[in-house]
Amino acid sequence: MSQKYFSKFASQNGAERGVPGGEYAGGHSTPRKWMAWACCFLGLLVAASMARGESIIFPKDANIVDVTQPPYGAKGDGKTDDTAAIQKAIDDYKGKGFHLYFPNGTYLVSDTLSVGGKPHSADRNITFQGQSEKGTIIKLQDGCPNFEAEKPVLSLYQGKGTGDAMRNYVFNLTVDTGSGNPGAIGIRYMSNNTGAMDHVTIKTSDPSLAGKIGLDMRQNQNGPNLVKNVTVTGFDHGIETGGTFALVFEHLTLQKQRKLAFFNNKSVTTIRDLKSDNSVPALRIEGGASAVFLVDSEFKGGQASEPVIINNTKALSMQNVTQQGYGHFIQKSDNSFVDGAKIDHYGDGASQSLFGHKAEPMRLPVEETPEIPWETDLSKWQKIEGPNGQDDAPAIQKTIDTAAQQGKTTVYFPKQLNKETNFKIGKTIKVHGSVNRIIGMNNMVEIVAPLYGAKGETVFVFEKTTGPAVSFERFWFIPWRGNRDFYMFENKTAKPVVIRYMAHSCGAHKKPANSGSWFIEDISGARGTAIGKGEKGFFRQFNPESPEQVMCEVDGGTVWILGMKTEGLATHLHAGNGAKVEIIGLHSYQTWGKQPLADNKPPVLRVVDSELSASIRVYADKLPFDTVVKETIAGQTKELARSDLQGIFLPLYRSSK
Repeated sequence: MSQKYFSKFASQNGAERGVPGGEYAGGHSTPRKWMAWACCFLGLLVAASMARGESIIFPKDANIVDVTQPPYGAKGDGKTDDTAAIQKAIDDYKGKGFHLYFPNGTYLVSDTLSVGGKPHSADRNITFQGQSEKGTIIKLQDGCPNFEAEKPVLSLYQGKGTGDAMRNYVFNLTVDTGSGNPGAIGIRYMSNNTGAMDHVTIKTSDPSLAGKIGLDMRQNQNGPNLVKNVTVTGFDHGIETGGTFALVFEHLTLQKQRKLAFFNNKSVTTIRDLKSDNSVPALRIEGGASAVFLVDSEFKGGQASEPVIINNTKALSMQNVTQQGYGHFIQKSDNSFVDGAKIDHYGDGASQSLFGHKAEPMRLPVEETPEIPWETDLSKWQKIEGPNGQDDAPAIQKTIDTAAQQGKTTVYFPKQLNKETNFKIGKTIKVHGSVNRIIGMNNMVEIVAPLYGAKGETVFVFEKTTGPAVSFERFWFIPWRGNRDFYMFENKTAKPVVIRYMAHSCGAHKKPANSGSWFIEDISGARGTAIGKGEKGFFRQFNPESPEQVMCEVDGGTVWILGMKTEGLATHLHAGNGAKVEIIGLHSYQTWGKQPLADNKPPVLRVVDSELSASIRVYADKLPFDTVVKETIAGQTKELARSDLQGIFLPLYRSSK
C-alpha cells in the first residue's frame, strides 16, 4: 500500500475509531483511551502490512497492459460500465502472452468478457492479473436481462473442445456475479498443458445465492492445469467439469452452494485440501472417463439425509478425508453406502503390491510451496535489456550480477511487443545473491549454441543465494526438437527453488544434486527431471512428455507428486537407490505412434530397491504399455501387467521395500 493510500486509509478509519484528528485530537485522552487508540493504530499497521503483501505491481517497462490506461480507460469505480474497454484489451492481446493488469477497483460489466473459442487460433495465451484478490473485483451488474439463462462473466474459452488453448492464467482477483442473475457463471476456465488460477474468489452477491456455476470447467479436453487457493461462494454448482485431460486442485474452498458443491463429470481430477461447508452433497462423480483422487480434505455442514459423495463410477481413490453432519460418507453406484466420520484410505477396485506389502499409502510429509513475498518496492526490480538478436546470456548475467550487488530482489524480462522477437541464451546463467525472483513475463526464450547441444551443461544455476528461497516463473522455452542433452536448472544451494507457470521441451528439466527442495508447479513438456539423493521434490500439476527419455528419475531422493499427466511411451518414473516416491493421481496418457528408442516395451513405473505408492488412471490412444509397474527387490524382479488391472483405474500400487 502506498503512503498516499495508507494515509487515506488511516484518516478514514481514524475518524471512525477516534485516532488523532477525531475524538481524541488535542492530547486529552485518558490512558485507557490512549491504549484503545494505540491498539487501533497497531491494527491499522497490521492491515496496511497485509495489504502491502497482497499488492501485485509491476514496473511500467515490464510491458503489462493496464486496462485503466489509454487506449482502454477502464474506470474500476464500480459505477461505469467497463465491458467494452476490457473486451478491447482482450481482443488486442489474446494469443500474445501478455498480462492484462487490473489495479485495485471494482470493474462493472454487463456482458461476457471473452477470450474467444476457436480451436487452433489465437484464442488463448493470456493472463488476467489483478493487484489483489480482495481489491480487484470484476462485478456483473445486478439484474442483467441477458444473464437469466446460462452465461459466463469471464470466459477463457467458449468454443468446442481443443488441446491447444494453452497458457491461460487468472491471478489475484475476484469475480462477483452480482444479484438477480440466475444464469450467471463466474469464470469459464480452460487451459491445456499449462495454465493456472491462483488466489481467486468467485462469488454471487445475490441474497438467495443465485447463479448457475461458480467455476465452469466443462470444455472438452480441458487441462492439464492447476487451480489453487480458490474460493467459490454460492451458485447452484460451485464447480463443474466435463471431458478433461487432467485437472489439479489444491487449497480449494466451496461454501453455500444450493444444489451441489463439485460436479466431476467425465474428468480425471486430483484434489488436495478441499474444504466444503455445505448442506448439499459435496462431490458427485459421473462418467466412464472419470477418475477422482482426493486427499487431505474435510467436509462439514451436511444433512442426515444426504451423502458427502455420490460416486456413480468405479474410479475413486481417497485418503485422510473427514466429514461431519452428513448421514453417509459415500453413496456408491449400487446405492450402497460407506459411512463414518473419517476415511483413512478408500479405493474403488483392488489395490496392488507385487511383493505382498500391505496396500496402503506412503503418506509422505508434504511441504507447502514457499510464498516468496511479492516485491512492492519497484526500485528493487532490475530489468533485462534486450533481446539483441544474438546471444543475450552476457546481458542477462550482467543484470543479475548488478541486482545482486545492489541488494535487489526481482529480475524481469520485459514482455516483447513483437512476439516474433525472442530472448536467446547460449551460455550458463548464474542466479545468486539477493535475487529471489526471476519473472519471464510469459516471454518466449530460445536456447541456442553453444549451450544448445552441449551435453550435461545447465541453462540456469542457483548458487550462493542469500534469501530463504528463489522463484523462477512465467516463461516459455524452445526449441521443441533436436539435440537437447543439456539441463534447464541446477541447484547448488541447500535452499528451496520454486519453478512454476512454465512450458518447455528444450532440455532435461533439472540436474540432480545432493541437497535442497524443489517445488515444481504447472510445468509442461519437462523432459528428464532428476532428483538426487538428499534432494526433495514437491510437484503440483506436472505434465512431462517424452517418446524416449525417462520422464522423471528419482535416484535416492524423495518426491511427492499431486497430479501427473504424461504423454509418450517412455517410462514415466524410475525410482532407485532407496528413493521414496508418492504419486497422487497419475494420468498415464499413452499416445504418439513412435516406439521408444531404448526399450520397445518399457514399464510405466520402474522401482528398484525403493519405496513407491501411486494411484493411477491409464489411457491408451495407439500403442499402450504392456507393463504398468516393474519392481526389483534384492535382485528379484516382478511385473504388474496392464491385463492385471480391473479396467483402466488402479486406486493404489504400493511397492514392497
